Amino acid sequence: MIGQVTERATAMWDDGARWDEILETLRAEGFSKVDCIRATVEILRLPLADAKRIVHDSRAWADRRKNDEQFHDVLEAEFRAEASGG
Repeated sequence: MIGQVTERATAMWDDGARWDEILETLRAEGFSKVDCIRATVEILRLPLADAKRIVHDSRAWADRRKNDEQFHDVLEAEFRAEASGG
């Protein structure tokens, strides 16, 4: 799957598409948020944290933002509780 997403995104990037357009197309074609993050790292040569932020804040994934942030907050709270012995 990563080869497919990278290949598709690269072709669009080479044709002059903007990154937000690429993310929207990838999602419409069934690629996951993780696929989009990986393609962002690979093609734009960005650190993972920057790629995650770009994809998370994109129009393509705006409808998932609130749920993803809630999931992250719950997960972080669980890890902190476990680390503190709770």
